[in-house]
Amino acid sequence: MTTTTTTMLDKPLDDLCREITDLRQMKIVRDYDMNKLSSIITISKDSLKETEKFQQQILKQLQQFEISLADINEILRANSQQKIQLEQQQQLGDDVDIRAKLMALNAEALECRAAAVQLQFQAKMVLSKTTEIEKRANDELAQQTHEMKIKQHEIEKNRAEEYERRARLEEERQRLKELQQKQQEQERLLAMTKNHLHEDEYSHWLLREFMNDNQYPPCIIRISPNASSIPISIDYSTVTETENLLDNQEELISTPINIKFDLTRIDQQFIILAIPYILRRSSHRENVIKVRQSNGVWISIETNESIIDSYKEKRFVECKLNESSICAVVSRLKHDIILIQKQSSGRYISNADPRFTLNWPQNISQNDFSIDVCIQPVDLQTFIQFSQNFSSECQGLLAVGPIIELNFDEINLLKPIQFTLPILIQPKKKSIQSKIKRSSIDESNNPQQPTISHPSQQETIGQQQQLIFKSMLGEDLSNERLVLLYSGFNDNTWHIDTDIQLIDSKTHDIITTNIQYLHSRIIVVRCDKQLMSLKQLPTTICLLDQTLNQRSVTLFLRRRLTNLNEICLVCCSSQRRDTVENEIQQENYSTENEQIKEIILEEGQILELRFRGNVIPINNDQQSIQFAFNTYFPFYFETNVSEIDKYSQHLSSYFYGFIQIFSKQKFLRNGIKEIDKKKQQSDIGKQEWQDSDICLAELLITLPKPPTELRTPIQKSLTTFNGEGKKKKKVYLINY
Repeated sequence: MTTTTTTMLDKPLDDLCREITDLRQMKIVRDYDMNKLSSIITISKDSLKETEKFQQQILKQLQQFEISLADINEILRANSQQKIQLEQQQQLGDDVDIRAKLMALNAEALECRAAAVQLQFQAKMVLSKTTEIEKRANDELAQQTHEMKIKQHEIEKNRAEEYERRARLEEERQRLKELQQKQQEQERLLAMTKNHLHEDEYSHWLLREFMNDNQYPPCIIRISPNASSIPISIDYSTVTETENLLDNQEELISTPINIKFDLTRIDQQFIILAIPYILRRSSHRENVIKVRQSNGVWISIETNESIIDSYKEKRFVECKLNESSICAVVSRLKHDIILIQKQSSGRYISNADPRFTLNWPQNISQNDFSIDVCIQPVDLQTFIQFSQNFSSECQGLLAVGPIIELNFDEINLLKPIQFTLPILIQPKKKSIQSKIKRSSIDESNNPQQPTISHPSQQETIGQQQQLIFKSMLGEDLSNERLVLLYSGFNDNTWHIDTDIQLIDSKTHDIITTNIQYLHSRIIVVRCDKQLMSLKQLPTTICLLDQTLNQRSVTLFLRRRLTNLNEICLVCCSSQRRDTVENEIQQENYSTENEQIKEIILEEGQILELRFRGNVIPINNDQQSIQFAFNTYFPFYFETNVSEIDKYSQHLSSYFYGFIQIFSKQKFLRNGIKEIDKKKQQSDIGKQEWQDSDICLAELLITLPKPPTELRTPIQKSLTTFNGEGKKKKKVYLINY
């Protein structure tokens, strides 16, 4: 407010001072404006009055301010005294708390000091124990290092012995091959000498040839000069007579014949029958003649190879017959008889496969005994085809050996027999590391190419673990497992022999083992541990055993081009399909509308051909035709067919029917006896084998209908009416 008052007085006072100054300087005032001066003075007086009022107000305010200052001083003095009192009281309380806290801290410090002393003592104990444990660990590590060195030395020693043993086995194998070749040469010379002696012995006998006669099957008979007039009748045997002719792994290689003669009127005990056969060359097989007995059972008899000078391009086997018989030549697996004497050791090398050997020591049993050995081979092509057909069951199966049959009397072996068993050589597989490197190289070369597959985390961990184990052991670990399985005769249930040890050879095609408890049938298998379990392996070998006895068969139906009613049905092995097709193609049979079926049969299986539908063969009263499947003798069936009812199948443009192939299979029929109807309990009675017909295949036969003659249309007049209401109708007859 003072500042405002001073500002209000500044201007009037300045104006008044300036006017007074002007009056003093002017000596003569003539034209001076007195009104102006008076107005200035008036304004200055007014300003002084207002200034005085403002000063009085300021004075009052100053007095009030002094009173307020006095009150504030009193309040501040009272507050300062109260603050001093509060600080004194707080200082007294803090001293008590501080003393209590200091006492608690002193107690804790004492406890910590005691704990520190105890921990120091324990640390000394632990340090001493650690020193003792470290010393003991160093001693154990040193001992383990020493043992590892000893084991490594033993491993190297065993490895060297294994290499030496394998080298000896390889040398022995080469020596066995040379001995086998010499033995085969001696056997060939012996057979030639035997045949020569046999021919010399019966060289003066007469030959009766049945080779060029269409009425008789091909064969040659030797008879003595005294029996030249003996009547001999030779016919083809029927299909029903060849039932049960072939056993497992036997194949028919000649036409079964029925020969009839009578030796009671002449002084002669037998005749010699020579039968030609289809040449079947195999080191695992031999050719024998089988004869059908009166009870229907076929047995093999002593058979010799024979050469006829007039038919040198053919191969013959001959046997001695003393009565009328039904004969056939079959190819079967070779059988070797091993004679084992208790007083001497010995070695056997198979004629079918030189890799299969037996070594036995002295005093192996209390009595002498013999073993009949038969090797059923499994070639690589058969194994690959089996693995493809049963891919899920064969997952992890790497290789198998042949099925070896051992027929022997009940004997208790005192010592084991050393076996060397052949096995297929598995194809080499690329390692996982090479695959990973190749994939990484491909990815680096083709960064834009998308990757197809990546190893999972579990597989990567497994590979790392294998690498760690390999680095620790210093040798490669293999996932392969060798297993020996066995079964009984006529039993396709296989079991694993876990009581023997199998040793692989350097060439991986021979397995060595010692067997003290002989089995009727054995097979050695190589499989992957991770992909195939031991529980699955017997089932897989069971499937393999069944497959070896089965054949893939092709049925195809064709019509002749010149006569559509003439058909030809062929049943042959799938391996001979191309050869058979070339033969029937030369007979002018068309492949148009050809019917083809693939079925699985067994060698020598009896089949039955039937017709169904609106098609039937002409001039054939037989409702069914029986035939047997044989690999080397395809079945041809040619006939003319016609429709049964020409008015049926009117909605189709052709007549049609079916050719069916049936087979008989046996099954068990259980007689169920009812005990209590309320409880619904049954008792299984006597089991009986019964035959049942099963349709294996059905092929469609189509015959085009003849074109119908078109009838000429006849005009017909419409009905008309005349004026009388009568209608006239013209009727025309249609001549059919």
